[in-house]
Amino acid sequence: MNLFSNVKHDALGGLTTSVVAMPLAIAFGVAAFAPLGPEFIPQGALAGLYGSIVAGALASLFGGTPAQISGPTAPMAVVVTSVILKAMHDPRLEGIGATPHEAILLIVAVTIFLGGVFQLTLGLVGGGKLIKYIPYPVVAGFMNGIGVIIFMAQIRPFIGVDKAAEITTIVSGGAGFRFETILAGTVTIVATVIAPRYIKAVPGALIGLVAGVATFFTTALITSPSLLQLQGNDYILGPIPTGFPTPSQVFAFFRLVGDIPPSTWGIVVIPALTLSVLAAIDTLLTSVVSDIVTKTKHNSNRELVGQGIGNAMSGLFGGMPAAGSTATTMVNVKNGGRTPLSGVFKSLVVLLVVLILGPLVQWIPMSVLAGILLVTAVGMLDIKSFNLLKKKSAAENVLIVVAVTIVTVSVDIIVAVGVGLAIASFLFVKDQIGKAIVRRKYSGDVVHSKKVRDHSEMQLLEEKGDRIVVYELSGSLFFGTADKLFNHIEEDLQRFCVILDLKRVDTIDLTGAQLLRQIVERVQDRGNHILLSYLDVPGDRDKERVRGFLDDLGITELIGLSYIFEDTDHALEWAEDTLIRHITVETQLPTDILALRDLSVFKDLSDNQLLTVGPYLNQKEYVENDIVFSEGDPGDGMYFVLSGYVSVITGLNGTERARRLATFAKGVFFGDMAVLEGLPRSATVRAETETTVFFMSKAGFVRLTTEEPAVATQMLLGMARELSYRLRTTTAEVRALED
Repeated sequence: MNLFSNVKHDALGGLTTSVVAMPLAIAFGVAAFAPLGPEFIPQGALAGLYGSIVAGALASLFGGTPAQISGPTAPMAVVVTSVILKAMHDPRLEGIGATPHEAILLIVAVTIFLGGVFQLTLGLVGGGKLIKYIPYPVVAGFMNGIGVIIFMAQIRPFIGVDKAAEITTIVSGGAGFRFETILAGTVTIVATVIAPRYIKAVPGALIGLVAGVATFFTTALITSPSLLQLQGNDYILGPIPTGFPTPSQVFAFFRLVGDIPPSTWGIVVIPALTLSVLAAIDTLLTSVVSDIVTKTKHNSNRELVGQGIGNAMSGLFGGMPAAGSTATTMVNVKNGGRTPLSGVFKSLVVLLVVLILGPLVQWIPMSVLAGILLVTAVGMLDIKSFNLLKKKSAAENVLIVVAVTIVTVSVDIIVAVGVGLAIASFLFVKDQIGKAIVRRKYSGDVVHSKKVRDHSEMQLLEEKGDRIVVYELSGSLFFGTADKLFNHIEEDLQRFCVILDLKRVDTIDLTGAQLLRQIVERVQDRGNHILLSYLDVPGDRDKERVRGFLDDLGITELIGLSYIFEDTDHALEWAEDTLIRHITVETQLPTDILALRDLSVFKDLSDNQLLTVGPYLNQKEYVENDIVFSEGDPGDGMYFVLSGYVSVITGLNGTERARRLATFAKGVFFGDMAVLEGLPRSATVRAETETTVFFMSKAGFVRLTTEEPAVATQMLLGMARELSYRLRTTTAEVRALED
């Protein structure tokens, strides 16, 4: 959508959104600056408004979510409060600025500025995609914690007691509750929550603000006229400075930054990093919601860049940090806002309020703002995470949510995020360790490759194939699973051939690689073979990374490139061929080209019948890679392999990935189905080595059934017996793989 294609609706959306954004910005600013004392409440309100103006406008112009509205949010307020509390108790800040409070405000400004820089950098390096990897229980935990912190901080202004009052005094009723503030705050909450059900056109926060203000001053007029005074009234915002930040404030910012002792940068950098991550999470969650409503797709990295620019500039000009706000964004969208101009219009309206209507804003009661924030705090609580308390299966996730919530409230939001990530990482490793690294194990006497062999070789594999073992691995081969794999595989290291199927292995760490080295060396020391399959998978980045890692450590060189196969079937075929050759040398089994009588199909024919069949057969020779027939060719005959072998392949025409369906070795036949059914060839057959076959044409087969029906019958019985044997073998393999 063009930037100016929706100006009318963007203006309406921005105007309406500003009405919601202003009380929230003021409330969050006041909440953030509250630890500094009542005299800084007006400055906190102004900082919230500046954040809505500066960060809101720049984030809209440079961001990647067109309809999103940015401004101060609860997580941002909590981070600022945390920085202020730490700075207030740090003696190293003495001597910075004209007053101690100036040093604290400088630390806050530097934190917000650096947070914006970190967020901008995160967007430039593609970090928008990384935010989604933060576990949901961690996000739910600190959101719950922030909600609790905001809620607890607003109890005092809501009931009208001094912030220095002890909790025990408040609970006992000795703190001197103000009826006027409690009533105004209660009306604000009720109006904010209930009014939107009946009045759709006006935002609930605005209705709550107006209702609360009206209640406060009506009650004050009747019961306590002193509350109608501006000076010395702790129950209203009080005088708010007006005007827009000037360049002189920016220059003062950079002048004082040089005065910050290097030893104190730790209280700035870590909160700045936390702020950047929390702002990114808050923003991108809102971006997803905006996409759903507007049916668009945001650019997460560009959004972080825009938010980073906005927050950095907000820090320079004395504003609060900002993030995408779901509440204000939804108001904007519902009122027609669709382009970045809506966010700019919102900021312009808030700026006009600061410049012109400041005298009215100063009369807003603190309890009314507290009521708005109490509604916001409750809305932040992740109800779904509380429902998990009833589910035993979600115990580990509940542990993370509860731990992060408790640490956020009792210690620090920065520590809480670290604790949550640490617990989540530990539970993830524990889960990975608990998974079976060996998905399946089978031996070569039960499961065979796709190479179809004659009876003598198949019988040999059924008797001796258990000297081949295949391990299908799954998951990650790392320090937590390496020992488990070795315990599984140790008993089979003396077998003739060990095949490790890596198809489902995603990662291998240094411990896993060293385990592979030990396995390879122990197998090779016995003169046996170890093979790897699915290590080379074109286009699979995980496999490419694993292969490069094993190459760098010399593992693949130790194994030997000729022992690394594209799939397990080829590895199993190589193991079968090698085992058969090994046993053939020991038993002196015949290995020459087969004669007609050696083919199982014709084994029940007499010598005279074999002589009868001879004229119906033609001997053909193929060299490696010769095509015997192609997919779609007429089914003009069947083949009997005398030496060498051929493979049945689909996808050689380039329309799909080439796949091997089967390989036919000496002593077996192929091509029979097309002949019997009268259909075209369903796949391509290619010679994999020098191959000799007998070929019986379809016409020759028909003549044989007519001229020599008894011989044809014996031949068909032999073919049926062979096909039945293949089916029985396949059934046994399927059962073995299902166990």
